[in-house]
Amino acid sequence: MRRALMTTECVFGRDRPVIVCPLPSEHFDPSPFVESGDGPCNYGTPRSKISPEFPSCDFSLVTEDEWWTKDESQDQLLDRCERFRQFLLARPERRIAVVSHGRFLTCFVKEDDKEFNTFWNCDAREFVLEQDGQLKEGGLFVRVETPYELPQ
Repeated sequence: MRRALMTTECVFGRDRPVIVCPLPSEHFDPSPFVESGDGPCNYGTPRSKISPEFPSCDFSLVTEDEWWTKDESQDQLLDRCERFRQFLLARPERRIAVVSHGRFLTCFVKEDDKEFNTFWNCDAREFVLEQDGQLKEGGLFVRVETPYELPQ
């Protein structure tokens, strides 16, 4: 969540409303074939610790201090994607920016069959969520190639 919130601030600043929702969080995959690690950046930071770091964000939807799970099956991930889809459909806004993580977004937009992670760091994509819950791609696609190691 911290990485997504930091990205949100970098892209949008602090003057827009930000509703923190735990549903589009990273998917922790314990598979030895997936580089997800066991660090807090891969599964979460307690609400009590992260919310003071982002005082302009609304954390009311994060009801548990430890809101993440480290043992999530693919079916549970797909269920979480569907719950997030329903959450978005229930929102009154017509345009919503979702800042999340590649693995979650890949499953959310149902691109899992194309390659493991079709979202790279800093990708920006536009989708239209129809009232029937179907997603269709919009016209925006921006891929910013970032170095694996940031300069010191």
